[in-house]
Amino acid sequence: CGTVRFTTQSTTPRPVMVSDMKQWYAIYTKSRQEETAAENLRRQAFEVYLPNIKQARGHGGQRREKIEPLFPRYLFIRLHLGEDNISPIRSTHGVTKLVSFSGQPVKVPDPFIDALIELADPDTGLLHPKNDLFEAGSSVTILDGPLQGLEAIFMEHHGEHRSIILMDILGKSQQLRIDRDHLAPTDRD
Repeated sequence: CGTVRFTTQSTTPRPVMVSDMKQWYAIYTKSRQEETAAENLRRQAFEVYLPNIKQARGHGGQRREKIEPLFPRYLFIRLHLGEDNISPIRSTHGVTKLVSFSGQPVKVPDPFIDALIELADPDTGLLHPKNDLFEAGSSVTILDGPLQGLEAIFMEHHGEHRSIILMDILGKSQQLRIDRDHLAPTDRD
C-alpha cells in the first residue's frame, strides 16, 4: 500500500506507513474557483478534498437546489511537508495560498476531515444541511479571525450560517456569535 519506514524512538523498530505521516492543510482559493483549484491540484497528483453541500436557494420566487462549497474559498490538501514539494501549489490556477500562520502551514485535524467525509452521502459525496458537525457542549477550535487557534465550547446554531460559542475571556465565560465555517472540532490527540 505504501512505503514502510521505521522510527528510532524506541528500542524496537515500529513500522510506520508513509501515508500515515501525511497531514491535512487548508488551501485558500480565488473567489468561486474552488473546483478549478481542486481539479488543477489533482492533475499535479495532490490528494485534495473539497466538501460540497446541496443548498436550497430562493430567487425570484423559485427555489432551486444548488451545489456549492461547504467552506467558500477553502479546500483541503493532504501533504507530507518533509517530502512533498509544495512550491507548485501557490502558482496553481485557482489557488491563492496555502493557509499559514507565522509562515507555517496550519494543520487541519484529521478527525475534522474524517467527520466531513463520514457525514457525506456515500453515493454523491455531498453534505446535507441537516447533518450537524457540532453538538452542544462539544469543544471547537476557531479557524479564522482575531481569535484563530483559540478553543471554545459549542452552544447552539444561530440562524443558517452562525453559531453561538462559549469562551473564557479574562476569567469570565462569554457567549459569542461566530460564522459556523470558522469552527472545527477540537483535535484531542
